[in-house]
Amino acid sequence: MKIQQLRALIETAETGSIHGASRRLHLTQPAVTRAIRELENECGVQLLERHPWGMAPTAEGMTLLQRARNIVRELERAEEDLGHLRGQREGRLVVGVTPLAGMAGLVEAFVEFRRHWPRVTVEFRELEFNQLTERLGNRTIDIALAAFPVNRGEAPGIVKALFAFDSVLVTRAHGKFSGAKDLADLQDAEWIHTDVTASYPAFVRGMFQNAGLAPPERITLCTSYSLYYALALNSDAVLSLNLLALTDTVVGRSFVELPIEPPPPPLQLFLLSPPDAQLTKPAEYLIHCILKISETRAERLRTAATGN
Repeated sequence: MKIQQLRALIETAETGSIHGASRRLHLTQPAVTRAIRELENECGVQLLERHPWGMAPTAEGMTLLQRARNIVRELERAEEDLGHLRGQREGRLVVGVTPLAGMAGLVEAFVEFRRHWPRVTVEFRELEFNQLTERLGNRTIDIALAAFPVNRGEAPGIVKALFAFDSVLVTRAHGKFSGAKDLADLQDAEWIHTDVTASYPAFVRGMFQNAGLAPPERITLCTSYSLYYALALNSDAVLSLNLLALTDTVVGRSFVELPIEPPPPPLQLFLLSPPDAQLTKPAEYLIHCILKISETRAERLRTAATGN
């Protein structure tokens, strides 16, 4: 089993065609076809099959593909590390983020990172929490910055818990519910959220039940953050928003905070890396930048909370 064979499998699966793989690998199509055929002969099973929409892995191919990505990326990391020891500054860094994490100092950290590693290719991939932990485990991302409820339990590979975000209930400014004073005023509102678990809907229903009110009929899940904010800005929906987004973003200024108790569960920001993984020098330096910026952010949040 050769590394070029695994690369041919990966690129064909990702592009859906031999032609796409050959372009990415800078090889001829016959060379890619030969590499895949040799790999299939060695494994004794068919790894790819043709469909009307393109090439796709078989069940056996998918099993090998998951490990192949890990093997190829680890080899790339080893080559990068050796290059860094020789004074080279190239490489590749893949960073996973949950949506809120991008507001939490990552921009400032990246600016600082770029001063020291200007030639490293960087990819930011926004992922749902479960996808993020899966890809940390299979090493298809190097590090991650993730925000999730503090009561969700620990994720694998936590490097550091950075700080917590308090959340509040909001609606669009000057909308139908912008003057709401209590839950009774919000029974007819549409509640939208991004939580793929049952936690947030349970929180909303629990609030109303504890207040002796019937829960709202419309609690809508939306996992697209662009659509989530578009819905919130163009309808009289109620949503949970962290204080950082409310005060530090242009979108946040379009909402008003509702004086409703109890507030939504806070979110905790975590820095993660794959368990027991050896990080590349660029990954280590970006972690250093994130931790440095997070100290400043944490102090800012403490100051805002105390009003000093």
